[in-house]
Amino acid sequence: MTAPPILGWALAGLLLLCGAAQAQGSHPGNAARVNGQDLSYQRFNGFYQEYQRSKGVAAGARGDQLELFKRLRREAMDLLIEQELVAQAAEAQGIVVADEDVATEIQALREVFKTPESFNSRLETEGFTETTFTDHVRRLIAAKRYLDQIREAVADVSDADLGTYYRDNEHRLTLPEQVRVRHILLTWKPLGTPDDRAALRAKMAPILEQARGGSDFAELARIHSEDSTAAAGGDVGFFHRGQMVPAFEAVAFALQPGEISDVVETPFGLHILRLEERKPARLLPLDEVRDQLREHVREERQEQAVTEEHTRLRAAADVKILIPL
Repeated sequence: MTAPPILGWALAGLLLLCGAAQAQGSHPGNAARVNGQDLSYQRFNGFYQEYQRSKGVAAGARGDQLELFKRLRREAMDLLIEQELVAQAAEAQGIVVADEDVATEIQALREVFKTPESFNSRLETEGFTETTFTDHVRRLIAAKRYLDQIREAVADVSDADLGTYYRDNEHRLTLPEQVRVRHILLTWKPLGTPDDRAALRAKMAPILEQARGGSDFAELARIHSEDSTAAAGGDVGFFHRGQMVPAFEAVAFALQPGEISDVVETPFGLHILRLEERKPARLLPLDEVRDQLREHVREERQEQAVTEEHTRLRAAADVKILIPL
């Protein structure tokens, strides 16, 4: 296993809550100052690179993505500042983290690496000593506990609030129309003819004739289909719009139960479809989703409370960005 950057992996549940330590290294100078607390350039640079990776952007991406890099750089700086503010708020509140809790988190990190030497090497690369990294992890745990307190303070969701949310979000609580089809697939491949596509259509024609002549469709799929569903008689199960390639999906939703399609061409090859079942769109009854919905609404409110706390801390802070973004 390739060891991930310590800063990005450490306490992953903190949503990249890292990078606020005062580590110094090969990149001199500071990137920002938050309420008098300097954030080193090395710390920001490591955080920014990990943030890029979390967004699926490679560091060596194309030059025409300059605007994307600028946006990600600004977002990384904002997130780093935000998380430093939370760590400072936790310190101001006097949140204490026991040594054993810190040791447990660090041990979990050590176990990702094959050897103690590889762990220590990564610490050095990211600008930490063992002491500063221990302090860093302690601050991360304290910051998480601070935000957990904000979440826990959110009131429970009343039945009246739940009813209002349900009515306002019926579109989100409606299961879309679904269909279940069986299909027979002949995949595109060289057949050694001047027109391989026409040859594949010629091969499919008698299969379609048998299907429409009353032969067991599932058995035909088991015999002829070149798809992983062949063993199940071509049954692809239920799906809704947006889950299949457009040509396949359009035909599937146009069929009536028991109806067999014409030959359908997709990037995968030629298909014959038979509609087995159709489920109309259905609004989930409130009683069916009450408990899950109540928890969902409370989680939404908790995250909104966290967002508001971040905004409050930033508005009250003295923040100076010391590098161009």
